[in-house]
Amino acid sequence: MSRRRSRETPRWYWYLIGLALTAAYVLPMAYVLLAAVTPTGQAIGKVPDGLAWSNFVDAFAQQEFGRFAINSIVVAVVSTVVQVALAMTAGYALAKLPVPGARSHLVLLIALLVVPPEIIMVPLFVLAARLPLVGGNDILGQGGQGLVDSLPGLVIPHLISALAIFLMRQFYKDLPDELADAARVDGAGELAIFWRIYTPLVLPAVAVVAIFALQSAWNDFLWPLVMTRSVEQRTLQLGLTSFFQEHSTQWNYLMAVVLVISIPVVALFLWAQRWFRGDVMSGAVK
Repeated sequence: MSRRRSRETPRWYWYLIGLALTAAYVLPMAYVLLAAVTPTGQAIGKVPDGLAWSNFVDAFAQQEFGRFAINSIVVAVVSTVVQVALAMTAGYALAKLPVPGARSHLVLLIALLVVPPEIIMVPLFVLAARLPLVGGNDILGQGGQGLVDSLPGLVIPHLISALAIFLMRQFYKDLPDELADAARVDGAGELAIFWRIYTPLVLPAVAVVAIFALQSAWNDFLWPLVMTRSVEQRTLQLGLTSFFQEHSTQWNYLMAVVLVISIPVVALFLWAQRWFRGDVMSGAVK
């Protein structure tokens, strides 16, 4: 008994690890906050003489950040809703329905997980620009700009995610088939089984997919940079580049905007924690 206790890791050791990990996350955000409230003209990184909370207002007043925020919200919300809906339905079909070639589809999904998004960016841009009968294009996709410089064009890459479909498929696969069999005996259709029986049991997975989808669409910089040409169609991430000037960078305004635009992702994660905790507790009870 004494040997076993001597081999156990002291509790203070885990406290130190937790403290170090917490500091690794908190200190960079503290630096960003300090830089955001530093008055203009003072050195960034040092304790300022005063706290310029007005930087948050002044930063958003410099550019059309109101318009940028609306664009980012529309792109993020539409992308998240559509991606979650498609991932749920596709994952359920691959896990519970007799889909022809389901194993081949699963192999294709796994293969797509290792493909960098930058590889398909050029062909995706060409497809969006030459979409027939959209954005002034004719039936052959010529003569206009298609979905270039439009909000629907910004949404396209985030509508479908191989990772989201794979995660939902795995969650649905782990649920017992007896639930569906019992529901069919009671006269439930396939849509009712999907929505009323299985979906409430995979809410933790839905929360994970929603967070990934929102974060990907909200933080995307490269695709809006390629797709947008006018200021009116820019997102918040592109708006950050306005603080990089030829001979100087407005770091205090830049950090102020960075703090504000990070709030939605953090808020969604905090709101979705109840499903994470519920899933962990249910697993512990089992």
